[in-house]
Amino acid sequence: MVRHYRIAGIGIQVSVPDDWMYRDERELAPFVHEPVTADWELDVRTTEELPEPEGELIFRESGKRIYYHQDQEIRYIGSVEQGWQNAYLWACCRENRVQTLVRQDELRDVITPKVVMNALCAEHMIAKHEGFLLHASYILHNGRAILFTAPSGTGKSTQADLWCRLRGAELINGDRAAVRVGENEINAWGIPFSGSSGVGKNAVAPLGAIVYLSQAPVTTISRLKGFRAFRQVWEGCCVNAWNRADLEKCTQTVTTAVSKVPVFHLACTPDESAVVALEEALKKQR
Repeated sequence: MVRHYRIAGIGIQVSVPDDWMYRDERELAPFVHEPVTADWELDVRTTEELPEPEGELIFRESGKRIYYHQDQEIRYIGSVEQGWQNAYLWACCRENRVQTLVRQDELRDVITPKVVMNALCAEHMIAKHEGFLLHASYILHNGRAILFTAPSGTGKSTQADLWCRLRGAELINGDRAAVRVGENEINAWGIPFSGSSGVGKNAVAPLGAIVYLSQAPVTTISRLKGFRAFRQVWEGCCVNAWNRADLEKCTQTVTTAVSKVPVFHLACTPDESAVVALEEALKKQR
């Protein structure tokens, strides 16, 4: 079975055995695309046991271990705190091809957006296509994208909801967005992974602004430029810190983006005053 998707404008071919349960009916379904020459190929198979690690351990966190071996990045995804044996997914990435093995006892979870995005290493894929993945609530208003970024719990969802309720904006993704820099414009793209928000639409729009949020007793807004703009956007970027090429690529891409797109710091209360402040700031940029 072969499925084709287009995520952030990138063509992806996913191959799985014909007899597999294939769960793309919800989050992945809006990204289904007619067969085209794929930019990335993902081949997924089952196994009773995952291969033992080879090469150098270059990254380690609670749900992920990454090894580098013979120009290949090898990922173990799952509950790997006590060792790679507890992973449910093994993914070997070389250039634009990803071979993936999933333990048979985990078949009930196969081909969810989380599996696809983890296996593809979405942040790496988007970085290679002049883009970056940003933790942000993405709304569409008057044909332009606005991205609210901030540390968790600061109010990204609240501000997005205010714009949707009070100004008729559309929520595209409640948790993440892809930003890609083109020759003539910078676009924000919806992606199929949306965290707990459950909203992940397939949409693309010119990026109108990136808004860094903080909580405050009184609402104020200021335009950020130069390094200050870069720093606040970089804080929300999903970047492979172990991959020097990705770091350099994303640094360049974010620098270009913040030099061309307004970046604001909105220190605010969770009410309409925040909407009005950003609205007025955006008008001054036209």
